[in-house]
Amino acid sequence: MSDVRADTEVSVDRPYFLRDGEGEKIVMFDQLFTQLVSGSVNDGQFDSFVSEGNPGRAVPAHFHAHTYETFFVLEGAVRLWVDDQHGLRETRILEPGDFAFVPKNTIHSYRIEKTARLTGITTAGFFDFFRAVGGPTDKAGIPAPPDFHIPPFELMGREGARHDVNFVESYELFD
Repeated sequence: MSDVRADTEVSVDRPYFLRDGEGEKIVMFDQLFTQLVSGSVNDGQFDSFVSEGNPGRAVPAHFHAHTYETFFVLEGAVRLWVDDQHGLRETRILEPGDFAFVPKNTIHSYRIEKTARLTGITTAGFFDFFRAVGGPTDKAGIPAPPDFHIPPFELMGREGARHDVNFVESYELFD
């Protein structure tokens, strides 16, 4: 069986392989998101992607009404905040090998604390939000400042509403 490259059309329920750095790439803020698998090839089951970045600012606090999200740190360190709005408010530093599960309707945010690479698995369709607001790129690896893509917050809010990314304005992250 031969390798299927990122630029090759992938069909439903067909095996394929990606080498390190291959896959659809989107720059969002100062991070690179590389899609590994989309719900479009697995009967709408899940999306999976890798995120890479240097220490920076926290992503805006948000929740998903229908989307489940995971964080698995491969390299570096990531601070994750979770607030299930039912009494659990916690923040943790995740390091290589650490995993977190964020169920739907849980307010969350994260910030890269030490240059990191992490992988996530989400409900299918989640990566569509990155496509709608991020900047496509062919470059693998952590983006340099000239390649950062800061989408207007109005666009993020509008597309977030379409893609189950619900921002929580004025939410204060806690220690």
